[in-house]
Amino acid sequence: GWMNRLIYGDNLLTMQALLAGDPATGLPSMRGKVDLIYIDPPFDSKADYRTKITLPGADIQQKPTVIEQFAYADTWEEGTVSYLRMMYPRLVLMRELLSDRGSIYVHIDWHVGHYVKILMDEIFGKDNFKNEIIWAYSRWANVSSAFQRMHDNIFYYGRSSNSIFHEQRIKLSESRKRNLVQMIDGIKVSMRDENGNVVYRQQEDKPVSDFWDDTDCWDDLYQVGKTGHERIGYATQKPEALLERIIKASSNEGDLVCDFFGGSGTTAA
Repeated sequence: GWMNRLIYGDNLLTMQALLAGDPATGLPSMRGKVDLIYIDPPFDSKADYRTKITLPGADIQQKPTVIEQFAYADTWEEGTVSYLRMMYPRLVLMRELLSDRGSIYVHIDWHVGHYVKILMDEIFGKDNFKNEIIWAYSRWANVSSAFQRMHDNIFYYGRSSNSIFHEQRIKLSESRKRNLVQMIDGIKVSMRDENGNVVYRQQEDKPVSDFWDDTDCWDDLYQVGKTGHERIGYATQKPEALLERIIKASSNEGDLVCDFFGGSGTTAA
């Protein structure tokens, strides 16, 4: 009965409790039991975030029917140093929770992405780094003194070289004629039939790269629109299609998946 839980509280204490387990309630230790972790932590953006709450039973005569509630503060007493002090012990606990087949995806952006990458290399090991995924999106551009910032970074690490991975493929807008190749004496050459003609096949899809955007036929990976059916009023909400791809790529049916920052609940959804 401990599965499929939404836990409210400090994730540091929660992860410590999951590692320790609780025989009194039948909760076993989760050390080495988690197969996939996705986190979308604060980005050290120096901003406060609020979310909209719809009042139950409200009608058009009552105002307001929707109120804003404080969600979290992404401000840090000593700046980036305080932020990294918050992240480091939490990432260490996540490593202890991951199974040998497990993976972790850390969703971040330009504010502290390069610093978090260094922490990840130290905690999970450079050899276990799999990808830096670029999630590019479109939004209304503002006047800027620099190039528009239109992407997030997702750092993907395995707990070991044995981590689960299922190749994800996307359909091409139209099929392509592609020649088949083979290796001969260490050199890649085109395959030929008995008459010496190059052998082709029609390609209907292709593997997903580490750059995810709408030009890859993945317009469902857009940021959640202001009027989209998934929108719940949470400023940093991520689309379900983004998490669906990660979950399908790095876990199997029945595996244990954890999101230790929760956000708007997209992983759980």
